[in-house]
Amino acid sequence: MSINPKVDAVVRRVIRADGAIEILDGPKTTREIAALIGAQDSGLDAVNLRNGMVMLVDDLGYDKELNPNAIATALYHKICVPGTTHQILGDVVIVPDADFGGR
Repeated sequence: MSINPKVDAVVRRVIRADGAIEILDGPKTTREIAALIGAQDSGLDAVNLRNGMVMLVDDLGYDKELNPNAIATALYHKICVPGTTHQILGDVVIVPDADFGGR
């Protein structure tokens, strides 16, 4: 099954480093998100994708020597200064910013 990796404002998803995409059934807590990607809930970092969505990543991805995530890196590079080479490592979760804002 081919899923367009384009981020939209409706679908919560996990994007695995191997390219697999899993759709989430609703809002998740930070603890649940951390467990989904093998991170500590205090070790999540949020990347504002500037479209109402945030990408939550394992802040220790480089320390853990996780595999590069090509889809997440491409999404990250779309919002970065041209020429940015930093990669997103490991699995990520993309959710609406509203899942956490204003609570």
